[in-house]
Parts: sequence; C-alpha cells; structure tokens
Amino acid sequence: MCRLFLNTGRIASKKTLEEYIGSCSDYIGGAKLDVHERNETKLEQHKDGYGYAYVKKDHFEIRRYREPIFQRNPVDEIRKIETDVLFVHARKASPKIEVNIKNNHPFYWYNGDEYVFGHNGTIKSQIKNFDDRKFFLKGSTDSEKYFYAMLTEMGENEWKVDKQMLSKILEYWDYTAANFILASPKKAWIGVFYRKDPLYFTMKLYKTEDSIVVSSSALPSLGSPTERLRNGDIIEIDIESNNYYYLSEYRV
Repeated sequence: MCRLFLNTGRIASKKTLEEYIGSCSDYIGGAKLDVHERNETKLEQHKDGYGYAYVKKDHFEIRRYREPIFQRNPVDEIRKIETDVLFVHARKASPKIEVNIKNNHPFYWYNGDEYVFGHNGTIKSQIKNFDDRKFFLKGSTDSEKYFYAMLTEMGENEWKVDKQMLSKILEYWDYTAANFILASPKKAWIGVFYRKDPLYFTMKLYKTEDSIVVSSSALPSLGSPTERLRNGDIIEIDIESNNYYYLSEYRV
C-alpha cells in the first residue's frame, strides 16, 4: 500500500510537497497529518523506496530511490524542476513482495507515446490478463502486471481509458485496492477502486486556477479538496487546458 501524488500545471508549493512527504512518514512534530483507518493507533510509514516522473521537453524522466522519501526529503530537488507533469509514488511494499529498485513505481512504457503508472493497494489474484509477448516483467510486483493489463486493454480500445475497460480488467480480481494514476505528457487518468479502509484509499483532488493536484493524502495547505474521488470514480485530466472530466457515472 502506497501514497500517490500527481501535480499538473504549476508546480506545488514547498509546503504542499512537505505535507505529502510528511504523510508518508505519518509523523511531523509529533502529529499525524492525515488520520485514517491504518494510523489510528500506530504509525503507518511508507518506507520502502520512492520514485517520481516528470515531463521534460515532451518526454518523461524518471528517478527511483531505495531510501524512504521522508528520509531523503527531495522537496528542494523537486521544486527546481520545470515541468507541467509531476508524479510521485512512495511505496509501502505488499506482503512477500521484494523491496528493490525494480519494484519501485512509477513504471514506464513507450510505444511512440509514453506512459507512467503507479498503484496503491494489493492485488491478491494471479494477474494473467496482459500480453506477455509484448510486455516483459522487470520486477515482481502486482502493480507492474496491473500496468501491463491496462496497456493491453488500452491497445484494444484505441488507447482510451474508460469504465468498461477498467471493469473488464478488475472484474475477477481479488484486491484490497486498485487505485492508480496513469499519465502521458498530455493527459492523466486516476481510478479509485477499493474493498476496505475508505479514509485511507479515498483520493483527493485540488484544482486551482493554474494547477491540479491529486493525492492519496490530505494537503491542508491547499484547503478543502475540490473533489473526493470515491469508490468507482475514474477521471481524466487534460493537462493543457487544466481541466478534468469524470469518465465514470457509478459508485461500487
């Protein structure tokens, strides 16, 4: 189980990035920043490495680290990046999944277009609904397989993301959550699917005049969320216009 952060448009403030990183350590100044089912009685640290991706000259650059994000604390490093798309993923490894760089998110794929992907949750089922002649596993996570299952379905759906496609992927899976962020240089997609712990898995969207931020954790510096993405929600962000659209009309 992990923490996700997407920033499109103007880069987030130092305070907002500090809040996100603080929620990954769940401890700043002796106070929990984001109370949910998993930290009511204990710390919930996302300590198994992190990574981030950003667009530079229309292409993604990716950085992955073995250290916990709250230990390395890359706020100043990230604030220097000039980009319209920033995606950060802090990992808490699922049981029995190895902690190493190959299993760190975000994952990347190129087919003329570029995509990066991160997942929050654990998929307990065997994931076989991806084209293993085309997509070759580099690590051992359920999340990488989830990415390839999405790309397989997108390739058969004119590279569109919609609720029918996601329903087809998730229909027979057993999972705690299958929240995801998928991004290209021009668009991003967020899906929220969970079976437990709604406070922990509900995603928050904050829209300003010149940016959109989506986060697993609450970000008080941005005020109240514009949207709380609930179970079954799928949205698409158009990065150039700074607008987002619901692709789902149901809750599960």
